[in-house]
Amino acid sequence: MRKTAGELLIELNMALRGACESVSGRGDPITLRVKALYLLSEKPRTPIELMDRLCMVKSNLALLCNRMTEGGEIEKMHSSPDKRVVTYTITEKGMRTLGETVKLLEEKFKGILTTEKEYDEGIEKFNSILDLLSFI
Repeated sequence: MRKTAGELLIELNMALRGACESVSGRGDPITLRVKALYLLSEKPRTPIELMDRLCMVKSNLALLCNRMTEGGEIEKMHSSPDKRVVTYTITEKGMRTLGETVKLLEEKFKGILTTEKEYDEGIEKFNSILDLLSFI
């Protein structure tokens, strides 16, 4: 029996959660830490922006950001005279960590799609899926 688009979206969601559990073959998940690094690689972000994009509550984000700051992957910046206003930025160490994860993901993806044409088509389909999911 052919599945509907709605059913396939549910399957995709479950598959993505499973993929996040063991993406690199080493058991390393695409953790909240990696997701935060990815978001910060795009631009500096406030805690509210990170909470919204990562679907985290303030207390959990604070714990995550404190660990990442202590680990040297991100920096906490006070960008105004009001010291309560905080922005997080990614460091060189954070960029290296993110780069290693992206490289592992890329290798897995290229292992499945063996020709350059398949790879390009896969990227195109990912973009289409992301466009679709942005409406849901």
